[in-house]
Amino acid sequence: MLLMAFVVFFITLRPLFSDRRLDVVTSFIIIVLAATAFGSMGMIEGMIALYFGKRHKRELLSYLALGLLSLGTSIYLTVADSASIQTVALVAAPHAFLFGVAELRLSRHLKRHASYKRGLLTGGIVEISLGIALLNAYRLSNEGASMLLGYVATISVLQLLPLVLYWHKPYSAEKAP
Repeated sequence: MLLMAFVVFFITLRPLFSDRRLDVVTSFIIIVLAATAFGSMGMIEGMIALYFGKRHKRELLSYLALGLLSLGTSIYLTVADSASIQTVALVAAPHAFLFGVAELRLSRHLKRHASYKRGLLTGGIVEISLGIALLNAYRLSNEGASMLLGYVATISVLQLLPLVLYWHKPYSAEKAP
């Protein structure tokens, strides 16, 4: 939901960069929104890690590491004196890259579902490409870097919505062998 709020904010952002004072205020709002989103994501990822428990060590460690990365990113954006929109793009790049890698890894396990596999492969390649693009955001103006962040957030939301809204029919005890 925070990522979707981030996207909605970016839709109305373009005129705010025309005035220098509004540019500074807009940059500050973007940094605060990004720090809030990363902090929330870190806490959610930590709870997901605890949900997996000790029996699923790979998932536990992966989500704990990702949660710590997100919380660290949030803390950095909160306390850094020189944080800018380009800084937000640079610290968002590993998240996009790791999301792409996770999609590629997940696609390896879908041998029977070719269309899902193709979608995850495409999404993974796109996210990795966006992560690389975010690394080059330091060359862009505030407006350019914020538009790139908005595009990345939009594409990530479009890829996450099917995963979040996926409804799995619960296992029925009546059909048990």
